[in-house]
Amino acid sequence: MKHSPIDLAAELARFRTDLPVEAASTPPSSWYTHPDVLARETETVFRRSWQYACPTDRVAAPKSYVRVDVAGDSYLVLRDRHGTLRALSNVCRHHAAQLLEGAGCVEQLVCPYHGWTYDLDGSLRSAPDMGALADFDRRRFSLPEVPVEVWGPLVFLHPGRQARAVAEELAPLAALLAPTDTPELRHVHRRRYPIQCNWKVFVDNYLDGGYHVAHLHHGLAGQLEMGAYATQLFERFNVQTCPSARAAEFHGRDFRARIGGGALYAWIHPNLMLNRYGSILDTNWVVPLGVDRCEVVFDYWFSASAGEDARRFIEASLEASDDVQQEDVAICESVQRGVSSRSYDTGRYARSEGGMYQFHRLLAEELRR
Repeated sequence: MKHSPIDLAAELARFRTDLPVEAASTPPSSWYTHPDVLARETETVFRRSWQYACPTDRVAAPKSYVRVDVAGDSYLVLRDRHGTLRALSNVCRHHAAQLLEGAGCVEQLVCPYHGWTYDLDGSLRSAPDMGALADFDRRRFSLPEVPVEVWGPLVFLHPGRQARAVAEELAPLAALLAPTDTPELRHVHRRRYPIQCNWKVFVDNYLDGGYHVAHLHHGLAGQLEMGAYATQLFERFNVQTCPSARAAEFHGRDFRARIGGGALYAWIHPNLMLNRYGSILDTNWVVPLGVDRCEVVFDYWFSASAGEDARRFIEASLEASDDVQQEDVAICESVQRGVSSRSYDTGRYARSEGGMYQFHRLLAEELRR
C-alpha cells in the first residue's frame, strides 16, 4: 500500500505534552499508520534504548547462543568459551550473509555463504581463499559487538551507545519486584502472537490502567479487585498493580491459580512488559514488523517446574494466559482498522490512562530530537 507524503515534523508537533491527562488528546492516527513515523522510531527510539534479548536460561552455558533481531539489525547473544556473555553482529563481514538462525550451541560461527569463520568472541579466524590481499588485516574484520547486560532472569542488549546501565535505569523497579522475587524461577515456555496492528496499539492497550479489563477480559476481571487498580509512574517505566478479588465470580476459565494474591504489571519503555502473579513471571516483548504489523513474544517463568502437579499448574496458567491474549489480539486488530479509517484522527485519555500518556510523551520527546 502506498502512503501519501506527510510533513513529519508537523505531525509530531500536533501532539501536545504540556497538558494534564484529563485535557490532553492522543497522538494523531498518522503515528500508527504512516511508515515515515516507524522509520523515525527505528532510529530514535529502538536504536537508542535497551532492548530485551532473551531469558538468561537460554544462554547460561558456554557456547550457547540466541539470535535476536532488533530494529532491522540481527545479533547473536552468546556465551563464549570462557563464559563471557556477548552480543555480536549476526552479519558476516565478507558479503553480509547472516551467520546463524534460531538458538543452539556452537563451537564457532561459520558463514554459510563463503565459509568465513569467527571465534565466539567475534574475532575472524579463517577467510578461505582470500590469499595475500593487500591491506587485508583480519583484526579489522571482527564482528561488531554491542553492549549486553543481565537483569534478573532477563538479558538486554543496546543497539547504540547506552546512557545508563540497565540496573541503574530499573533500580526502582527492582525494589518493587523484590518482595515477590523468587530466585527459583525457571524459563519454561515461549509463545509468539503475530498481530495485524502497529506496535504502539498493543502497548497502548497494556497501559490503559485496567480500563479495558472489565469489558474485554471477563474471566480475568472476575479475579481482580478492579476498584483498587493503581498506576505508578517512574522515569522510563510504570507499574500497574491490582489485588485479587476476595469473592470470585467466574466467567469461563478459572484464573485463581494464575492470579494468586494479585497482579503487578510493569511496562519498560518502549516495548517490554513484565507480568508478575505470585510465583509466576511472564514477559511481553513487542517487536515491530511493519507499520501495521507486529509480533508479541511471550516468555514464561515458574518457580516450580518439575513433577506432575507443576506440569498441570503450568498448563492451566498458559491456557488462561492465552485466553487473555486472544482477546487482546482481536481488539488490537480492530483498533488498527479504526485508526486507519478516514473517520478517526485523535482521541482523548481516560483518567486511568496516565501510563499511556507517559508512553506517548516519551515517544514524542525522542521522535522530535
